Amino acid sequence: MKWRYYLYSLLGSVLFFSCYNEDTLTDDASGEDLVRFEFPQGTNSWDDDVVAIKEKFNVCIIYKDFQASDLNRTWTGSIGSQTYFGEGLKSDEQAEFMISFMKKHVFAYLNPAITQKVFPMYYYMVYDCHAPFVFGPYNLKAPMKNIFDGMDYWSLCMFYGESDAMSDMLYGRLEAPETPEDFWEWRGVILYKILEKAYEKGNIIMPEEFQTGIDYRTEVESDPGTEGNPNYYAKRGFPGLSVTYTRMDALKSIGNTNPSKNFFAYIHLGMRYTSEELEAKHPKANNPLLWEKRQYVLNYMKTKYDLDLEAIAKIPAVN
Repeated sequence: MKWRYYLYSLLGSVLFFSCYNEDTLTDDASGEDLVRFEFPQGTNSWDDDVVAIKEKFNVCIIYKDFQASDLNRTWTGSIGSQTYFGEGLKSDEQAEFMISFMKKHVFAYLNPAITQKVFPMYYYMVYDCHAPFVFGPYNLKAPMKNIFDGMDYWSLCMFYGESDAMSDMLYGRLEAPETPEDFWEWRGVILYKILEKAYEKGNIIMPEEFQTGIDYRTEVESDPGTEGNPNYYAKRGFPGLSVTYTRMDALKSIGNTNPSKNFFAYIHLGMRYTSEELEAKHPKANNPLLWEKRQYVLNYMKTKYDLDLEAIAKIPAVN
């Protein structure tokens, strides 16, 4: 049986060295793993921030010295045709802005217990991240604000390069956040994905008592005008169907949810809507079970996981 051991060892070595260039491998700050890039990447104040983030959350923020091929790696090396294009940030101002955003608007709301095994090895800060798309005679650029499915990375892009009118018309022009509302949305999209992954990996556990009082069998109503119906989904204790951070759809069928999905929908509800916004959407007087369960989940997440969902829902103060 020794031949199998040697075969598996050889295969493991091939996979490892196809992903990591021996010439650029260096020990990371904690000594726990290896990184392809010099880390930290400078001696600026924001480099101190990325070191602190690495030490606490075990993810390396990389903002320069990477190639588009790093955005297209697979377990057997870089793919032949590139899906994503982008490069390192163009200036210190861009680096300071983006790393400050990650520090103040993302990691400030998290703790390592929540994010364990959620982050990949790298979090790239990318300039002009986009995916090419051919539409008839047009070679278009689809801007990629976030990439969450990289082999060993996630990425964020706030600064975009040259584009064309057709691409801007179809996809919209990517602009760095400026207003408090901009920062709220950019922040929320990333935190939503982090909490979604944390829930999938079991870092966040639904308590058994959460299900008490919610009927998962009787069909729900969701059409406009049925808000007063006893089976209207919100009145029955269902926030809706989580799609993206800014999108929570009406629950049109009881078959589209279950206790696990509904618990995450409450996490989404708590980080998406303030009390005032929820009152306008689903008044407390008409939907007491929804509000009761919302408060339960807010308290549970804050007490057990030190995660303040209400703080995420609020529009941030921006200097």
